[in-house]
Amino acid sequence: MLKPIRLRTLLRSRQGNWSLALLLGALTLFSAIGLLAVSGWFITAAAIAGLTLSSAFTFDYFRPAALIRLFAIVRTAGRYGERVPSHHAALSLLKDLRSQVFQWLRLNQAASTLDSTSSAATMHRLVADIDRLDRFPLQFVTPWFWASFIVACYLAFAYWLHPQLAAAASFALVTAWLLVPALGFWRGRTLAQADVTAAEQRREHFLESLSLLTSLTLWQGWPSQQRDTLIADQQYQTQQLKQQQLISLLSLLQQWALAISLIGVLWFGVPLVQSNALSVPWLLAAVLALLGVHEALAPLAGSFIGLGQSQAARNRINQLRPMEHTQPVATEEKARPTAPFQLQTEQLSARITGALNGPENINIDLRSDQVLVITGASGVGKTTLLKVLARALQPSSGRYLINQRPVEQWQLDECIGYLPQQLDIFDCSLASNLRLADPQASDEQLWQVLADVALADWAKQQNGLDTALGEYGAQISGGQARRVALARLLLAKRPILLLDEPFAGLDSASSYHVLAALRKHQADGLLIIVSHHAMEIADVQRLHVS
Repeated sequence: MLKPIRLRTLLRSRQGNWSLALLLGALTLFSAIGLLAVSGWFITAAAIAGLTLSSAFTFDYFRPAALIRLFAIVRTAGRYGERVPSHHAALSLLKDLRSQVFQWLRLNQAASTLDSTSSAATMHRLVADIDRLDRFPLQFVTPWFWASFIVACYLAFAYWLHPQLAAAASFALVTAWLLVPALGFWRGRTLAQADVTAAEQRREHFLESLSLLTSLTLWQGWPSQQRDTLIADQQYQTQQLKQQQLISLLSLLQQWALAISLIGVLWFGVPLVQSNALSVPWLLAAVLALLGVHEALAPLAGSFIGLGQSQAARNRINQLRPMEHTQPVATEEKARPTAPFQLQTEQLSARITGALNGPENINIDLRSDQVLVITGASGVGKTTLLKVLARALQPSSGRYLINQRPVEQWQLDECIGYLPQQLDIFDCSLASNLRLADPQASDEQLWQVLADVALADWAKQQNGLDTALGEYGAQISGGQARRVALARLLLAKRPILLLDEPFAGLDSASSYHVLAALRKHQADGLLIIVSHHAMEIADVQRLHVS
């Protein structure tokens, strides 16, 4: 059962690391505030002791000094130590989420949901949303845990000094801790969700401008595109400013509340000193500790913005979750095409949104055991055409048929295999990356597909099927990452394969080896290849897009 992403479950994936980070952060803040309090008490008490000769010899200088050094060491070590487990937990969480979402996309029965993610803009949005999810533990959970711990410690310390001090500090301190951040709850979440939308629109404009830079310049469309991009950027900056204004206002209210709490401590503390119920050093320690509490409370002003951004990202990602098998979906009523296969297009034209050109009037008639090689100069629309055939983009005109029926009438989730330009390689072993396509695949099957894509010898020289690939394939070359994705696609056994530059990074001999393996795999299916490689291939159809 594919469960939706829930924010409250994010901490469970790396519970040990999160717990260590919370503990170290709490100790760091406690030591920082304790350092202020003990230093203030020690300096004042030492000064008072120095005024009388007898006290100067009996005053204990060593234990307070040792405690001050201990607090200083814990504060410094904890400040850096807390970042190690928290960053490790956050990065591990992002890795787990990427793998989970990819599984959703692979298993999704709704073709439109699956195919839409193949566009660069949508993939960038998906990655950004996954990255936003870690703001829930980092910007919401941990600040509230630390602030609650510090406030409880301070009130316990004030009560230990004298109950009247705790009572004097409690109301305004609780206001700064709970009531003031609560004022920004609804407004902060609303601004955060608007910020996610504005950031996405800004990102889309920037990506569109970069991808269409040449065409926009040639067709004098750059000024208009630049104007739209600047408008989107200004809207994003406006949202950022509104968030900063809210955080600044809440921080100001917190400081006022802490100032009132400080006045209350002094108001009740001075009479206690005069009545010898409290010493001056201890009163100063209480005042300095209260000033240090602000360091723990300050992050709460922006905590609900972090919560809102994580919630918005969670909702957008959960939209990609496949429907449960127990729920009826319209696509279940459609039949799947069976062999022999025939793929046809009639006067097919398409254009990516914002693009100035694309493939036009394309006619294809491809049958089982046939190969189509699509060639053409860069930017003419080869990838756009492949996206249309993969159902990742709707054509602007013309017809697209499979087995002489419009593609809309078929259930194609297990029929079309698409190798796009944007790849998904995860920070796990080679075997784990391959088994995303077929969890039940044996080691022999994995080695076979690796041999088919000319990676078996390389894998044997590394760590075999346990070879680590790194996040986004960082530990291997771009060509190797593409062939890992191709091998994964072969394991999925799709009768219609649409491959965008499958021979990238290969020499001539390896290219022909991979091509032969692809033709063998697709002996009863269809194979369509977009390639810049000049290869002499017999018995294939060719389509030159211009």
